[in-house]
Amino acid sequence: MKKGSFIGINFGTTNTAVVQLLNDEQGFRSVNLGEGGEYPFSSIVAIPKNGGSLKFGRKVRSRREELTSEYEIFTSMKSYLGTDREFIVGSSRYSATEITTEFFKSVKEYIAREHKIEIKQAGLSFPIGFTPEARRELRIAAEKAGISVKCFISESTAAYFANRKEGQAYSRVMVLDWGGGTFDISILNLKKNSVSEAAVFGEKIGGDDIDIELARCIHAEIVKKAGSGTHTSFDDMNPVSRDLMIARCERAKIEISETDEEYDLTVMDYGEYGTKSLTVSVGLFNGIVEPIIRSRILKAIDTALGRANLTPAGIDAVVIVGGSSDLAPYQEAITRIFGEDKIILPEKPQWSTAEGAALMQIIGGNFKLNDSIGVLLSDGYVMPLLKAAEHGVGTKVGPIDFSLVEDSQNAHFVFTNDEKNIVFERVNIPTKGFLNEIIKLKAEIGDDQIAKIEICNSSMGNISSNLREVEVNELTFYYDISDLD
Repeated sequence: MKKGSFIGINFGTTNTAVVQLLNDEQGFRSVNLGEGGEYPFSSIVAIPKNGGSLKFGRKVRSRREELTSEYEIFTSMKSYLGTDREFIVGSSRYSATEITTEFFKSVKEYIAREHKIEIKQAGLSFPIGFTPEARRELRIAAEKAGISVKCFISESTAAYFANRKEGQAYSRVMVLDWGGGTFDISILNLKKNSVSEAAVFGEKIGGDDIDIELARCIHAEIVKKAGSGTHTSFDDMNPVSRDLMIARCERAKIEISETDEEYDLTVMDYGEYGTKSLTVSVGLFNGIVEPIIRSRILKAIDTALGRANLTPAGIDAVVIVGGSSDLAPYQEAITRIFGEDKIILPEKPQWSTAEGAALMQIIGGNFKLNDSIGVLLSDGYVMPLLKAAEHGVGTKVGPIDFSLVEDSQNAHFVFTNDEKNIVFERVNIPTKGFLNEIIKLKAEIGDDQIAKIEICNSSMGNISSNLREVEVNELTFYYDISDLD
């Protein structure tokens, strides 16, 4: 096993975990680099209305109501990476990437000051459904903050590596990582020195969605108690009041999840309704959570099982991690599907993904595809382009020549896996309609675990005008873990 210090970062929608792995003369151990003790960093940001420095972290979360007079508060910044969303406060304008950069800087400074550790490089995790643009912007933000990104890995697979001792006796493990903004699933085939992803799937649903649904429900109760008349809807409340209500509902969610008892919720100066106090019962809370689980979470599990051609009986163990993993209705639903004896609940589920990202640097990032990417030909045959077990991160192939089989104004490319049960992308290439045209294709896999494919018709003259670029994510990989022993 490699010696040294390795940092893993899980930039979360609600919280961000940073873990240091040490392997030296004292042995192998992990250290949670938390905020104010053993807590992950809160991913919340406060932007000053009249200029000045941005504020981050748990102090912002705890002083949220107090800060609203001088700052605008934003959460879930991770969900805006890869989008055009801008955050305009006063005369200042920020992109999600710029805010994330400043957040990473604040995390670095805190860890240097409080933990006496300087972060120069790290492994990063990402949601399975994270777009190529979002992954690029995550890298840009980290590197602008002075953190060299050594490897990327999906959040759910990273979480397994951190808990591999609990799962190593099994042949097939499912990891369910439900955080503040996403639900990620990895189905893994295990051998002594290897882990291969049989299927991965991500759904954009998280604890934030529960907070918002609960806030809408509480708002409706307030409107009912206000009596007849014209009242402001939740969506039309001023942003500060709406944000504070969501924050109160997040606190209610956490308390009910931890205690299984009702929660007395008070929101101060809630617009036209004034100060209101209500009791959030366990029944009301479960009534919000259970439909989300039925309509989104369980369907995502079915999709992942389908991609792996499995039923729940084919899963030996289920590792449950993430910030939303302690919700009682969620744990009950998973237990009903797989059985109580298959459930593995790590002691510190919010730190698992960051620890797994740190471990990936020991493996070295030389990950191979576990499922080929090919071109579906007209006769139904899949011509391998990027091959399982042979090609992986850093691979480049091509150019490969294709020709038309019939006169057409377009060449239609379908990129699929060997089993033809997943269509990754479709793209049309303009043609002149002559059978002797040559279409060239080349591909590579970046360290962000995305396959980048370029296709062009060299017979069309201006190649740049008919060049098409395709990016494929949700790929499955094979990991050699012999270096972890």
